[in-house]
Amino acid sequence: MKLGRMDEAEEMYQRALRGYEKAIGLDRLSTYIPALNTMWGFASLSKYQRRVEDARSWYSKTLSGYEKVLGKDHPKCQTLRDTLAALGEEREYINSISESETVDEHARPETTAHSSTKPVKLASKRHRVLQKLGWKRKV
Repeated sequence: MKLGRMDEAEEMYQRALRGYEKAIGLDRLSTYIPALNTMWGFASLSKYQRRVEDARSWYSKTLSGYEKVLGKDHPKCQTLRDTLAALGEEREYINSISESETVDEHARPETTAHSSTKPVKLASKRHRVLQKLGWKRKV
């Protein structure tokens, strides 16, 4: 992620999850530790890209799986709960920034012309993967 090759990282996580799904089946994916580790990585990547809702969704799925396998009191589960709580605070912060940018967009529309193309492409790819895995995005 630090090298700026996030698209490649995202593709690798998707490929790994598809491989796990093919090898063990979709129904067992949420209780297979290597798949859960991959989901955690995907969530961290989403968080790094400031896709807070996607990160929350992946962290929640990961937490649910770890709780099934390791128990609710396991340190990994607590780490995930802490991360989800912090994301809630980050989401509030981003929403407050977005509201102020909405006002600025009307004042200077040329500043937003290029900013929406990349996230749309990532969103469509991400949603295809979630759909293929049979998971729906929480709204």
